[in-house]
This record gives sequence, C-alpha cells and structure tokens, in this order.
Amino acid sequence: MNVLSLLSTSNNNKEHITVLPICGLGGIGKSTLAQLVFNDTQFKDYNHRVWVYVSQVFDLKKIGNSIISQVLGKGSQNLDTRELIDQRLKDLLQDKKTLIVLDDIWETDNFQLDQLKLMLNVGSKMKVLVTTRSKDIARKMCTVGVQPYLLDPLDNDMCWRIIKQNSGFESRVDKGQAEPVGQIIARKCGGLPLASQALGFLLSGMDLSDWKAMCNNDIWDEPFSDSTVLPSLKLTYNTLTPYLRLCFAYCGIFPKGHNINKDDLIHQWIALGFIEPSNNFSAIQLAEKYIRQFMGMSFLQHSKLRTELPKTLILVYGGSIYVNSLVH
Repeated sequence: MNVLSLLSTSNNNKEHITVLPICGLGGIGKSTLAQLVFNDTQFKDYNHRVWVYVSQVFDLKKIGNSIISQVLGKGSQNLDTRELIDQRLKDLLQDKKTLIVLDDIWETDNFQLDQLKLMLNVGSKMKVLVTTRSKDIARKMCTVGVQPYLLDPLDNDMCWRIIKQNSGFESRVDKGQAEPVGQIIARKCGGLPLASQALGFLLSGMDLSDWKAMCNNDIWDEPFSDSTVLPSLKLTYNTLTPYLRLCFAYCGIFPKGHNINKDDLIHQWIALGFIEPSNNFSAIQLAEKYIRQFMGMSFLQHSKLRTELPKTLILVYGGSIYVNSLVH
C-alpha cells in the first residue's frame, strides 16, 4: 500500500488519531513524499492542513503553538502552558478533518513522543504524517494497526538518470567517455536523490577531466554517517565563490526548514553587501542567480505546499550547526 492508501484506511477506534511515520535516510526524499501527500486532492476537503518542521530541538509547546497559529492564521498569540495548548487544540480540531505533517523528528525519548501523540489526540478525524530518519522513532510514533512506511535508497541506475538530467549530459559531445565516469559517481550517491541532484548540478558545464577529478576526490573516503553532511554537498560547497559562501553562511541564522520569502532574502543579502559588485548585472539579478545556484545545489528549494504564498523558499540545509559543519 502507498502512503495515501495507508492514511485513508478507516480508523476503527473513533476516539484516537492515526499517526503514520515515513522513515528513511537523510536526503532520501521523505519530505518530498510528505509534500506530495499534503497537496493531494484526497485532502482538499479537509478543514485544516498543517505543516510543522520539528528538527533536532524538540519543543512540545512550540509544536502545539505552531499548529494553532496555522489554523487561526497570523496574529494568534503563543500559549504558555501545555494545559492551555491542549485545550485550544481540542477546541479547534475536535471533530474536524485535519492533516498534520510533523517533518524531521529526532526526539527519541519515549515520554516526549507519548506526550506529543497525547497532545494531538483529538479524535479519529486527525491524520498525522511524521518524517524521521530513525526506525526506532518511527516505531514509537506509530498508532495501533499502522506500520512505518520505509523509503529505500534508489538503485545506481536511477541515481545516474538524475545526474544526467541535472548535468545536461545529453548535450555533451563526449558522452561516450563521460558515461562510465558518471556511473562511478552515481554509485557514490548512496542511493540518495538529493545527492544525485546536487552532483548533477555541480557536473553541469564541467569537462571530462573535472568529472574524473570529482570521481577521485578524497572526500569520498571520509567517514560518513546519517547525522553528518553528505559528501556530495561538501563538494558543492567547496566550489562556491567567496560571495556565495557569505550568502550561504548568512542562511545559518535561520533554522533548517525555515520558510522565507525570496525577495526578502535577496534584499537582506544586498543590504549586508553580500552580492559581488558587477558592471554587467544589477545586485538583484546576481542575487537571483545565487538563488538558482543554491536551489541547484539542493541548499534551497521552492515551497511546494499549497498553503504557502508564492516565492516562498525553504532552507533545506539551514541552521548554524549545519552551516558551521560546511564552513569549517
């Protein structure tokens, strides 16, 4: 069964919510899949759809207040106690068809996770989709009768297809020589779509010698775990110009998953002098180019949520911890 089918399965217990976790490695596409579900027409008649980016800093009150503010709209005040939050959620969501996505949960404490489910348990019309890297967290968050949805890595051929698509491979005159090198690079992606996309963007415009140099880069020999920065993203960072690195470092003041208006980000970069002076292009034109580069490198992406305003960007890899791990 797919995620939509699992979520639409009727809940036999009319007093309890349905919680379905999506589990997989970082960069495997958990949030992308959750976005597709969030926007699916199956939920168009729901009273409320809410997206909360949880991250490594787990805060129950922050999660509760975020849900309340999205349901009520801008201007709602944060509530100070769990009791007030629980009651407000019950008042707002009880007997209302609601879909909530809790994106990127890292919290492992059983008590905290149980409290989260308790806070959201306002009836069977509540559907909660969770994304996490941890199978243990996924098992703990599942409600009765639900199993985690596990995302498996892509095979090497699929990674190579993504690299070709993002690198402009079909327009190369040396495809015959570049293909075996590219296939080796694809095997270094670890089956991750995000790594494949970033490497494809980085390879675009490079000659064959650069492809071979990337294939033999020492970075592939460095220890890697699911809690560290992908080697492919380290490679893309190393290619940034000083001005691009300034703009990227500035993104560290925002948390990972933060939504920001593209024009606001551009104006902030310009005001801080982070855009390289040019006689041929305006600062805004160059900043737009920076945005496109960061999106190609998978540092930024357009928000795909229909509840967001146009020009909304999401920091895929923001936050001071992540930025520092690349900069240093």
